[in-house]
Parts: sequence; C-alpha cells; structure tokens
Amino acid sequence: MSNSDGNYITLALAESISSSSFLMQADDPLQQASAIAQSIEQLADQLRPEVIRAARADGDGRRDLDRIEYALGTIGKALILTDYSIDEEKDIDKLKAFRESQKGMG
Repeated sequence: MSNSDGNYITLALAESISSSSFLMQADDPLQQASAIAQSIEQLADQLRPEVIRAARADGDGRRDLDRIEYALGTIGKALILTDYSIDEEKDIDKLKAFRESQKGMG
C-alpha cells in the first residue's frame, strides 16, 4: 500500500468519525445507536487485510491496532454488561469497573 493510499484511508476514517460524532450528539438514544452502528459498519469496511498488514509492519500502526482492539473489546463488554433490567446505575458501575480493569492495556 502506498503512502497516498494510507493517507486516503486515514482521511476517510477521520471524515467518518467526525460525521458520526455530529450524529451522536442527538439527544435520542435510539438515534445515537443508529449512528454508532452506521459508523462502525463504515469503519469495518475500511479495515481491510492490507490495512491491517501495513499497520502490523509499523510501530505506530501496531499501537493503532491495539487501540482498535481495545475499543472493540470495550464496545463488546458494554453490550454484554449492560443489563436489560434498565438499572442504569448498576450498568454504569459495571462498565466503569471494566474500564478501570483495562487501564494500561489500551
């Protein structure tokens, strides 16, 4: 992958993130969920094998992959730990405890 390809991907990701950040400012949690899902799908399409291989070959790239893995793990845990009983305080406490346990790993 050439440097210009990498720059294009970086710009595409930044554009996707900035537009999704705008969408996630909505007050409606259902709109936020929809915007987050759309953003993650778009980002997943960008994370092709050649991008991963190029990142693994570079120190900064490996750190970026670690950050991606950490973020995905946090999203997964949030989905698993969030209780369907709608006990928000309990959910927030669980998520905070998980994030604290992960500090230094991401």
